[in-house]
Amino acid sequence: MPATRAQVELLEKNKPRQERAKRTYEAILVAAAELLVEVGVERISTNLIAERAGITVPALYRYFPNKYAVLNALGAALMDVQNQVFQQWLEVNLQSGDPLLLLDNVYDLLLQTRDVTRAQTGGLEIVQALRAVAPLQDLRLKSHQIVANQFAGIVADVLGWPMDDALGLQARVTIDMGYDMVEMALEDTGLSAEQILRQGARMLQLYWQDILARATTKP
Repeated sequence: MPATRAQVELLEKNKPRQERAKRTYEAILVAAAELLVEVGVERISTNLIAERAGITVPALYRYFPNKYAVLNALGAALMDVQNQVFQQWLEVNLQSGDPLLLLDNVYDLLLQTRDVTRAQTGGLEIVQALRAVAPLQDLRLKSHQIVANQFAGIVADVLGWPMDDALGLQARVTIDMGYDMVEMALEDTGLSAEQILRQGARMLQLYWQDILARATTKP
């Protein structure tokens, strides 16, 4: 029977502090990422992860209660990197004080997000697991909510808009559309990744440009 969100413990048992423990912890994550690519999320197991990492299963259980907790840690690390890309993009493009520059450089954001995801061992497979595996879906949902709330807050501050449900929804749709385009560019190798990201950027530009233009031309 497939695991559900309520049935699975995802919290890590211990955060490593000593160097040796940190190396073991990292070896577990590296092994899990490699196996995720090789055997897929359904076949990966704590036994396989421990064997690949060169440790015993009880040693793995000192840090993680099950395979889903390992995958959750991998997903959290990847989404942290993706969120850092978003944060840096915001900081660079808001320096001029012109929010329309955000629209001009959406493609750069999508491309950088694609690149850091692809650079991570098992990046695509981690993203797919976060989307498809019930116990991991909350992590993806919460990460998107955090980024969308940050984006909405910045838009509200820059344009003097109220931080209301409508703005929150528009920001959330924007963030999810962006990630969907990045995932499509990674998954569908039969299509041009560049064209997927450029068309995705154009869709987001059209979604925002009329609203932003009206807001920035108000007397």
